Amino acid sequence: MLKDYLEQIPLTRINEDVSTRLEISKHLRENDRPVLFNHIKDYPTWKIVGNICTSRKVFADVLGVHTDLLLDTLAESMNKPTKYSKVSTAGFLKNEIDASNIMSDIPLVMFYPEKKRYYSSATIFLVKDPDTGLQNASFHRIMYIDKNRFSVRIVPRDLSNIYNKNKQKRKHTKVIAICGVHPAISLAAATSYQNMNEIELANTFLKGGLKCLEMDGIDVPIETEVVMVGNLLHNEVEDEGPFVDITGTWDKIRREPVFEVEKVYLQNNPIWQIILPGWTEHRLLMGLTQEPRILNIVKNTVPSVKDVVLTRGGGGWLHAVVSINKRHEGEGQNAGLAALSAHPSLKRVIVVDNDINVNNSESVEWALATRLKPDEGITFVKGARSSSLDPSSAGTGVSAKWIIDATIPLNRNKRDFEKVEGN
Repeated sequence: MLKDYLEQIPLTRINEDVSTRLEISKHLRENDRPVLFNHIKDYPTWKIVGNICTSRKVFADVLGVHTDLLLDTLAESMNKPTKYSKVSTAGFLKNEIDASNIMSDIPLVMFYPEKKRYYSSATIFLVKDPDTGLQNASFHRIMYIDKNRFSVRIVPRDLSNIYNKNKQKRKHTKVIAICGVHPAISLAAATSYQNMNEIELANTFLKGGLKCLEMDGIDVPIETEVVMVGNLLHNEVEDEGPFVDITGTWDKIRREPVFEVEKVYLQNNPIWQIILPGWTEHRLLMGLTQEPRILNIVKNTVPSVKDVVLTRGGGGWLHAVVSINKRHEGEGQNAGLAALSAHPSLKRVIVVDNDINVNNSESVEWALATRLKPDEGITFVKGARSSSLDPSSAGTGVSAKWIIDATIPLNRNKRDFEKVEGN
């Protein structure tokens, strides 16, 4: 599925020998578009691909809609995940490799020279909740330790909850880590909706074309390039980090669970997929999937909300712009408060009228310049819980947030604030 997709899109192809030690990441920083590395030093049977999803249009094309309809289509899809079909075999089963020394067989990448860490950055973990039986799929970076062991960055969401349930019972958590998938699967795995099987969501994105193989009670998309079966150990943690997160700043070193790999399966002529940390694809995958939830929650408060974006300059996570068709005074403030509630990591929300393009930073700044009275339109929320990715919180987890209401006052002539056509 990934191979078929790559045949359909424009690619920058690197045909020279490239090392996984810093050279791959250097090329990706210089090419903010899909890059396929055809010859990997020390890994002659492998190819590596990165920067697959570097624009909203990529996801719009995957869903078969115009970019303007992407957010609404995502929101609609998230409300109707569809069952996928199961089959009894998969191409990756043809190639089982020795899991005792993964670094010798899989082209893990060093992104930064600090502490010379090798990572898998596009790893999706599949796991089942022991109480509900519901399967979860989510992205987790993994840092190579040695032999068949990684430390796994687990954020406090579904995988963390499942791991902690098992840890209390002194049980390891069975997981399957996959890498090398179609963008629809990546998009689904990047969502953070509760009580959802993200592989079913991916099947919705793919119009029902996804097939899975059951392995150890977990459903695995059959066209996955690399499949690693193992356990999160309940009784062992290791340092993870440092790593660059979506803000482009260093995330701190943490003590995280150990992933011990038991089996590794590969497709013929495998492609290893990576996500360049802190760059466009990383920000898009994390931020884009939050926008439908923000839109839906703001809509409960301000039904005339038109659009939402988590901005590139805000790391796709900390800053948002919301556009509304204001009908009553105070709706700008309400929309801002609702957005902060919907995505607690937000630090700033700008609310604009529906004639402003939220995806165009110049258009938003023009609204601030011409429609905002700072002494009336800016509200500060002090002592609020902040994102762990915000360095300004100084590790306290508490910061201030702000809402900027840059909408036109209803008691003014709207024509005075409209941009003259052609300007």
